Amino acid sequence: MSPSRRRRAGRSWEGRQIITVATLPGRGVYARHLGHPEGVDGVHRITVPTVPTSVTSANSVSPASFDRAWLTRNVDRVDVVHVLGLPRGATPDEVTAAADLVQGAGKPLVLTVYHLSDPTGGDGAHVDRLGALVTRADAVLTLTATAADEITDRWGVRPLVLPHPHAVDFVRMRTPRPRWRRGEFLVGTHLASLNGPCDPVALVDALTAACREVEDARLLVNLHASVLDPCSSAYAPTVFQRVARTVRAAGGTVRVHRPFAESELWDHLFGLDVSVVPGIRGSHSVWPEACHDLGTQIVLPSASHAAAQRPCLTYDLDGGSPDPASLTGTLLTARERGSLLRADPTDRWRERVAIAESLRSLYEQLRETAPARIAQPAAPAAGVSGGSRSRARSSPGEEWVSAPTER
Repeated sequence: MSPSRRRRAGRSWEGRQIITVATLPGRGVYARHLGHPEGVDGVHRITVPTVPTSVTSANSVSPASFDRAWLTRNVDRVDVVHVLGLPRGATPDEVTAAADLVQGAGKPLVLTVYHLSDPTGGDGAHVDRLGALVTRADAVLTLTATAADEITDRWGVRPLVLPHPHAVDFVRMRTPRPRWRRGEFLVGTHLASLNGPCDPVALVDALTAACREVEDARLLVNLHASVLDPCSSAYAPTVFQRVARTVRAAGGTVRVHRPFAESELWDHLFGLDVSVVPGIRGSHSVWPEACHDLGTQIVLPSASHAAAQRPCLTYDLDGGSPDPASLTGTLLTARERGSLLRADPTDRWRERVAIAESLRSLYEQLRETAPARIAQPAAPAAGVSGGSRSRARSSPGEEWVSAPTER
């Protein structure tokens, strides 16, 4: 959260007019870290909780949503509506109606395209409803240049690129890495509820083969307890047994647990030498940000925008199955170089300040020019990428996005 919410006394903060923003949805580390770390940006995000949400609430439908019902009740309370994701099940017509309501009220509409494809993997209408909003928003943002290229190719809109802010708090970010474990190079992968885009059995087969080629490597596989719960839709005892037998035969460990709370996830990643991400639905993720903050090497599918977020290693996926040779080569590289890519806390602080100030400037500009549509501000802040400002033109009168969706 932005501390300005806690310290705000009136309609101005240290001489800056307060801008009230409906961030939709408002949960998750990404939404919380859009504000200035000291709260001096003068942006009041009314939908962002003051503390990290629990796993249970983070996976439930937020009461603050980009739909006509919520907006009708609340649009007059805010100066800007900033959409980070759309409610699963909404139709393109419903998204259009919500956008028309916001712009009809004279409020700027900002869209951050976090996921270009459905992060749950089960809703084919995601691209259609996203397209309905991309073409109506007063400003479009995304997190990586590769995603910006895809958005431009799909819809003819060139977004502003603002990087994902840090995930881990600054105190934890400064904690020294554990000393190298004698005789062990710990490789972890989190299969969650076995519902990802990557074949879990094929991934574990490839990982165990790769670990046999890497000196001192040991594999740790995490799964959610729901895979062994007969009352759960994720119940998959046969797949679990195949995974567990393969991992244990290779000298690895399988851990079954409830979904991690945020701090538990950071502790888990901090204890690994390498985290292998078993495919990503959607586009971007908090996972590479957390590993960058903690100094844990991350291995991501090469064909994902998440691989463009931070320095990482990659492996190839072919139809949901990893390429064993690619994965082995990547783990050998990780073993050789060790933890060399940890984020500098000072740089991360400055980057978050730059993100917050760029958003503040964008909101101010849109309030002055609404309902003109702006694709890029003229001068992004230091540490923030973006091209030259495009020509303004007039606009016509899930599961929610949060990453990782499973821990």
